[in-house]
Amino acid sequence: MSQEVANNRAEIDSVVVQLLQTNSSRLMHWLEYTYVVILLGTLTQGPVNKIWEGSGQVDPRAIEITKFATYILIQAPAVFMLVRRGISKNLLKGPIGVLLLFVGWMLFSTIWATSSSNTVFESVTLVLTCSVGLYVARSFRLIEQLGLFFVAMQPGLIFSWYAVRQNWSGSVQPEDGDWVGIYFNRNSLAPPAALGLLAASALLWIVLVRRPKWWIAFALILLATTFFDSYLLVRSGSLTSVGAIIVFGLVWLFWTIIRWWQRRQNISPRQMLRVVYTSFLFGTVFLTWLGFRFQSTLLERLGREIDFNGREVLWRFSWSGFKDRPIIGWGWMSAWRTQAFFRDREFWWALTNNYWSHSAMMDVLLGGGIIGAALLLVAIIWSGARQLGSVCSEISGQWAFAATWFVIAASTQESFVIGNHFMLVLLVSSMIGYQADQNDDSSNKTSSPAQV
Repeated sequence: MSQEVANNRAEIDSVVVQLLQTNSSRLMHWLEYTYVVILLGTLTQGPVNKIWEGSGQVDPRAIEITKFATYILIQAPAVFMLVRRGISKNLLKGPIGVLLLFVGWMLFSTIWATSSSNTVFESVTLVLTCSVGLYVARSFRLIEQLGLFFVAMQPGLIFSWYAVRQNWSGSVQPEDGDWVGIYFNRNSLAPPAALGLLAASALLWIVLVRRPKWWIAFALILLATTFFDSYLLVRSGSLTSVGAIIVFGLVWLFWTIIRWWQRRQNISPRQMLRVVYTSFLFGTVFLTWLGFRFQSTLLERLGREIDFNGREVLWRFSWSGFKDRPIIGWGWMSAWRTQAFFRDREFWWALTNNYWSHSAMMDVLLGGGIIGAALLLVAIIWSGARQLGSVCSEISGQWAFAATWFVIAASTQESFVIGNHFMLVLLVSSMIGYQADQNDDSSNKTSSPAQV
């Protein structure tokens, strides 16, 4: 009898321990979700700017250091968890390894940088934020990533709407009435609104396909949020994010057609790589060329002008600087803080208050030269090839390609490939994929086709 009682007690203890472990695991998951939402929201930079706005009027230099420390502290746990979880050797031999070479090259450029004190700070944050992107890709499934990006964008957007409604100082641009909210300018407000809109749309796609319990309620919430984010995007007046959304939509449409074709024709992995992916890359290059070729005409029709203070002049200035040091560059984010960079260049006197090129592509060429640009290009192309399997096997598998090219499109007009910015996290996590894909070469996987 006593033996039976002892066995029952042992069994009860085992069940209790299992329940505690399960509840503890769930709690840790939700705590990690909460941390990532706060992390991504902070990296939109709007909340940090608003928190330190008043103090910055007293001592701007001290506040810049404080902001830098804030970004370092918020990203440090993600880097710690990435190191703890590790990255497999198989993945290091792929695009992740090339991406790490890219950020390592920019960090190494401190040696020859013309403004090394600035380069060391900028390159360290570049490495840090790329690591955060790897952490997101390494830790979460696609639907989790979508949910995290979606939720993280909303607080800043809600506060921006409230700031405009309450007529907070700097929440609206006085010259044209474009909304700024709690962000630096309209082009800082628009990307969170755009990403919130796109993530909500992708989640809505999944909800409509899977139709889980309470799917109507989820769909209505996502639809309402989509309209809200779209409203803020329109009121920001930013054409850059609108153009990037159009690119996102075209890429999503292309891979949706390929998914439909795959279900009917059973395209082999070799055909996907050699025919489909190659066609996609050439088509993307061609459309990008068309965009730049007719950009001036489009802007004129929309009532926007390019003058000597516009981006076109900044790009010409950057291109001229790149040709001075084409192989290794000036050092990451160093050129625009170097007096010699402005020497004997047209309109130099109008551009001395600029600290970047208003184009991540130009910043990469200036900072790391042909070597740095080639490493980034190889990482982007290779990462796409590695995800050809998952794009046709996962519901909303189009996200990885569409989000990657959304960031690239936006980065032709803004300097988004920089440290401490959520767009770099989005770029890296989209390039690398998501947790379910982490241990395999997706281009070689055989998988059942998902629903369109």
